[in-house]
Amino acid sequence: MKSIHEFISDVQAVHATGNATEHSYRPDLKALFDSVAADVEAINERKREKFGATDFILHRKGVTIGHVEAKDIPVGIRALKDANWEQRERYRKGFQNLIYTNGLDWDFYRKGERIASVTIAEHLLGICPKPETFDTLNHLLEDFVTEKPITITAPLA
Repeated sequence: MKSIHEFISDVQAVHATGNATEHSYRPDLKALFDSVAADVEAINERKREKFGATDFILHRKGVTIGHVEAKDIPVGIRALKDANWEQRERYRKGFQNLIYTNGLDWDFYRKGERIASVTIAEHLLGICPKPETFDTLNHLLEDFVTEKPITITAPLA
């Protein structure tokens, strides 16, 4: 797996340009997600579904295993307001395995409930990593990609 240290270093470099937007960090997020397991692929800017279009969808052998919504670093994912809050609530209810992140803060949802949170860096006068939390994020990402997809076992009558 791409190390969280490498990931946060890449994010710091992009942020230091002073020209970064939410989309500027997506290549680093994709590289991180793709590295979690050899058979996992992250797709950025995916097709819209009933509940909306998260920024990433993670697949294993063509089967969806999770969704990720990525916000810009200054967006506090735990204090969302207005349209951002409404979007998170829709996604939380609609997608059984979901990550909300701004690259620094990570919230993991399963079946609508937040099951874990971790902060890997603070956004103060730049990005200040919290290396003591890197292993936690590694474990949470590994757990995220092992979630079993919902399968249809019988047609609705």
